[in-house]
Amino acid sequence: MQQFNITEKIKNLDIHDLEDNLFHYPYDSKSLKSLFRNNISEDNPAYISSYSSFRGEVYENVVYELLLQYAFSEELITRFILKGPYQDKENAFIKSGLLIDRSAQIVYKSAYKDISEFDALFFTKDSVYFVEMSTSKKTASLNKRLVKKYALLKMIFPTLTIRALIIVTKGSVGLRNFPDYATVWVTKDLDNDDLIKRIIFAKKTKKNITTLKAQKHKKYIETYRVKYQKFQYFPTLEWILNKSRSHPKFPVDLKFFSSAKIGLFFDIYTKLYIGYISKDDFLVLYPEFNLKVKTNRVIVTIEKVNQTELDLVYYAKEENGKLKRIRLQENEVSIKDKELDGFTNAEVRFFMKVLNPKHILYVSNINHIKDNLQLIK
Repeated sequence: MQQFNITEKIKNLDIHDLEDNLFHYPYDSKSLKSLFRNNISEDNPAYISSYSSFRGEVYENVVYELLLQYAFSEELITRFILKGPYQDKENAFIKSGLLIDRSAQIVYKSAYKDISEFDALFFTKDSVYFVEMSTSKKTASLNKRLVKKYALLKMIFPTLTIRALIIVTKGSVGLRNFPDYATVWVTKDLDNDDLIKRIIFAKKTKKNITTLKAQKHKKYIETYRVKYQKFQYFPTLEWILNKSRSHPKFPVDLKFFSSAKIGLFFDIYTKLYIGYISKDDFLVLYPEFNLKVKTNRVIVTIEKVNQTELDLVYYAKEENGKLKRIRLQENEVSIKDKELDGFTNAEVRFFMKVLNPKHILYVSNINHIKDNLQLIK
């Protein structure tokens, strides 16, 4: 594994020659400006939360500037993707693929929705590195986010080794818990409050929203020049459904879910759809169920509820348009609302059209699947 070593300049966030570039990035500072102008105390929770979030945004741009400079002279890096003020094309109207979104970030989209966002992406001869940056001292949620991003990149760059570069601040905990494919860099905290406040109150002019020119080098590229294998989000979900339901003997082929490829799909989607159960049958499983559901169907998924456990999880689309996630455990029933504009809602709308009578599951099928989920390894 190529081991990239942090430089003293990056470790110390030395941006004396890059500071002006930070004013060319897009920022949303309206709420902070309001707090400052209303003389809100720095001890106020609203101030602490808003300022901390903005500091993290500036930190990401600081580190990206330093990485851009680092890539120029690092011979092992063959290509480095431009973002922010350095890219010429905003792909706001492209439906799917690896692109730059409206906020000038590197994202992979499907049907106009972000599947994953990458703080930076660069390539070596045989690998692709995705970069994750964080100012939070707790790294558990950051570590969790790596799983989906790693799996997605594995799909779109099947011939490359997937690596991660994690950049956090001094005092962060859990650094030994990151996966083997990750290199961890630790920098000082971004403590230049004068710079942060100047960015907050900087006036937006034509000068500071124009595209910057990176140093001339063939390794600097835009997303549209990256060759990758397209990942079809919804068609893949439908393929998984039909493949899992095609076994001649069993209603759902649980062993189908044991392959390494399907394991990556669990990491990307979290849940895979296997059919639906009628409302009447669902009442057998959960007699207290009293929601008015569309088309008399409750959708059934196998969900990766944590890093080591799979379970059956149900999705009920109500007549009022709300979507409920229902998990039936031995001593507990969990019911949660799902965001109307989230991916799960989009998936359920898709499957409400795709599912037909051949995809129905009965109580006996559900009990059999529940009892044999351990077959998925």
